[in-house]
Amino acid sequence: MARSYTRPMIRSAVPADAQAIGGVKVRAWRNAYADFMSHDYLHGLDPMSEAGEWAEYLTEIPDEQRLWIAQEDDVVVGFCRTGPSDEEQDRDLGSRAAEVYGLYIEPDRIGTGLGRRLFAHAVDDLEERGHRPLCVYAYVPNTVAIRFYQRAGFRPDGTTRASEDGGVELVEARLVKPDSTR
Repeated sequence: MARSYTRPMIRSAVPADAQAIGGVKVRAWRNAYADFMSHDYLHGLDPMSEAGEWAEYLTEIPDEQRLWIAQEDDVVVGFCRTGPSDEEQDRDLGSRAAEVYGLYIEPDRIGTGLGRRLFAHAVDDLEERGHRPLCVYAYVPNTVAIRFYQRAGFRPDGTTRASEDGGVELVEARLVKPDSTR
């Protein structure tokens, strides 16, 4: 029997959301990265430690960054963080380029449209604030995420960056949503 969910509300995160965000991140990472990050690393992630880092971030969030949360019945079920792209790594995209730094949802919400709706909200906000083009990076082994971003109109452009997350060296591929205003 299919489980029914309330349509989520999307809003800006506040410091009081930090504990919920930390929990979502840990569960999402354990689910999404199990095939290519160390089991010990993923199961060593601590939701309370994550919550502390998110609380600090939310009290000092830079003006150009946003942290959006999806909430169902007062429960945080996903989040998406955005802001300017890396001036050094993404200089070829221009000075108004922006990045979706991360999109994470509760594993049991995958396939419900929650991720698509939250991602679209974050992308719309960036575009409304004049950011173009937009990019997102995804771990190369994470083909599910890469397909998700491609369905949202982002295309791999051949740019990569090295990352050391999860106790292993990984490569992230850049996907770009073309600037339709050029």
